[in-house]
Amino acid sequence: MPTTEEREALYDAEIAPALLAISKRCQEAGMSMVAQVEWAPTEGGSTFALAEGSSFAIRLVKLAAEVRGNVDSLIVALRKHDPIGGGSVFLRVLNQRT
Repeated sequence: MPTTEEREALYDAEIAPALLAISKRCQEAGMSMVAQVEWAPTEGGSTFALAEGSSFAIRLVKLAAEVRGNVDSLIVALRKHDPIGGGSVFLRVLNQRT
């Protein structure tokens, strides 16, 4: 099994450039993608390509990747994304309390 440093080096040398190329191709085709690679717990890299008018579902995946599993940060980001709460009962309740 490769060490954490070896996995990170592999990501930097091969995987990140390949994901960047794929994300650019997705953008050219008007598609969205989110890729999250973890070479060690809480250590990793992300590649995003969000097309104009992309769905909330793919944006939610992007937010989750950006906060690296921190639920509190995800909730804060969701509240910023939709301060009214949209269709979420939980966000509406949270937003009414502040």
